[in-house]
Amino acid sequence: MIRGIGTDIVEIDRISNAIKKEFFLKKAFNDSEIDMAVGRKKDSFLAGNFATKEAFVKALGTGFRGVELKDLAVLRDELGKPFIKICNNLNRHLQGIDENKIHVSISNTDSLAIAMVVIETD
Repeated sequence: MIRGIGTDIVEIDRISNAIKKEFFLKKAFNDSEIDMAVGRKKDSFLAGNFATKEAFVKALGTGFRGVELKDLAVLRDELGKPFIKICNNLNRHLQGIDENKIHVSISNTDSLAIAMVVIETD
C-alpha cells in the first residue's frame, strides 16, 4: 500500500550558492553525502539530494516537523541507484516505515534537479 508520494524540483544554482556556506552544507547534508559528492558534479549531485529530502517529507505528509535535513542521507548503491538512509533520531517518527520500501528517483538537467519519493507500508 502506498503511504505517500512526494516530488520536488530545485534550481541547481540556488543549492550551489547555498553550499558555499559551510553552515548550510553541514546543516543540510551529512558526511556520507558530502563524501559521495567528491569526484562528481557536486552542485548537481547535492541539489538532487536536497530535492529528494524535500520530496520525502512531502510523501510523509509532515513537512519538516520533527525532521532535520541531516536525519536523511540520500546515498547511491553500487549501480548508482539512489536510496534514503534514515539517521539519528528520525526512526521514532517513522513508525511502520521500512527503508527498503522508500523508492527514490532523481533527474537533473543543466539547471534543475527533480526528485520523486514513494513510501510504501504493509
